[in-house]
Amino acid sequence: EQWYQRRVRGVGTSSFADYCKRAHAIPLTKDEKDELEQRLDVLYDKIYEESGTFTDVEGTGLYEVQSKLNHSCEPNVQVKFVSSNDEVSLVALRDIAAGEELSISYLSCCQLESSRHSRRKFLLENYLFECGCAKCKAQIDDPDVTSEEEDEEDSENEMC
Repeated sequence: EQWYQRRVRGVGTSSFADYCKRAHAIPLTKDEKDELEQRLDVLYDKIYEESGTFTDVEGTGLYEVQSKLNHSCEPNVQVKFVSSNDEVSLVALRDIAAGEELSISYLSCCQLESSRHSRRKFLLENYLFECGCAKCKAQIDDPDVTSEEEDEEDSENEMC
């Protein structure tokens, strides 16, 4: 399932991501599943060549409510396209108290697991703000691990 989690990120799930999810549900032997994963990886790589990693989806859209949500490295909602159409839904990731601000993450699943330094650097370079969410505040004394060090760790652990 790591290959699927690694691929479903961004503004919402795309029709291709939905296809991958359905393909993943097909009962396959280990060899067949490995072959499927390799073929899907090739297709995703080709998509990334065209769209780049910033959008990380096959398309983009602007939604009035979703576009007003602030970022958090510990979001309480996630943007989804439940019906595989142009209607966006917000799905709670945990219980949300009355009056609590709804927040989404502007980062991918893998980026959310990276160091405070790397998360904040990416957000500053791509979204032009310094994150001050609860997670970043709690990790203020953590060492500033560089992206290169994290990339080396990720390739060794094959996390993302």
